[in-house]
Amino acid sequence: MYNDNSIWQEIKYKYQYGGAHVKLIMINVVVFVVLNILLFFANPIFHEAGRQFVMDLFMGSSNSKEILLRPWTVFTNIFTHVGFFHLLFNMLFLYVFGNIVRDLIGNSKLVPIYFLSGLFGYALFVLAYNLFPFYKTIGGSHILGASGAIMGITFAAVAVAPNYEVRLLLLGNVKIKWIALFYLFWDTLSLQGSNAGGSIAHLGGALIGFMYIKQLQRGVDWARPFYWLEDWWTNLRKSKKKKVRVVFRKFDTKGERVHVEKKAMNKEKVTTYTTRSQNKQEKLDDILDKINVSGYDSLSDEEKTFLFKISQED
Repeated sequence: MYNDNSIWQEIKYKYQYGGAHVKLIMINVVVFVVLNILLFFANPIFHEAGRQFVMDLFMGSSNSKEILLRPWTVFTNIFTHVGFFHLLFNMLFLYVFGNIVRDLIGNSKLVPIYFLSGLFGYALFVLAYNLFPFYKTIGGSHILGASGAIMGITFAAVAVAPNYEVRLLLLGNVKIKWIALFYLFWDTLSLQGSNAGGSIAHLGGALIGFMYIKQLQRGVDWARPFYWLEDWWTNLRKSKKKKVRVVFRKFDTKGERVHVEKKAMNKEKVTTYTTRSQNKQEKLDDILDKINVSGYDSLSDEEKTFLFKISQED
């Protein structure tokens, strides 16, 4: 039976080792929870005006003035969901197709595809509602949801391995190209429907996801700015870390504890690592190597339990 601490440990390990698609899912869930908490308090206090104010802080708008007033919504709209089932189905698609992309072209490509597809889908939505007469007559519109970004990941997977199969309830094994084409066809039919803006964003995301892979196969990686940003952030975090005195506790061959100290410049903090045997340390190293290569989900129940026990030791 899991206690609160073990559940929290599971979440931390999932976030750290579960892959970029797991991180994106967790961010979407956090935004969903925060948004609905704000709506819960805004509705009874400020009624519809309060609800609209909160939604405007997250949704993307087709109105250029609103974009200038709330520029952060260019990014928040691709993480925002209101309805539970909207979130659920999007996250299921993100998990399934994110896993495929991760396995086929690597974990580092997932976040760039997500952002490139989501942002391009939103840009196409804004352009359509400001340039095409049919949409201009409708007036201003708003958009939210990760669907455009997820369509990009879906079509990235199709571009790499169109005949890759997934098992669907009641349908059995289905090639992902047929799933992608079905949604492409559906969104095309919906371009004049009530969710026309969403369909435009979906098609834009699908286009970028597919083109990203085709360019990558030619040796052109559109994600290079993301790698530079990631390197900058990693170096910034490293520069802020203080050196500490590290104390290693081991057992000698007689079972008696032996202390080995490594001194560093900052003597105010002490970090302690404890191992009971060389075999135990080797097992931990093997598990961490496995996580780095295949992700946290590749671990067996026994290996996950071992990690939890290690994390809870003094």
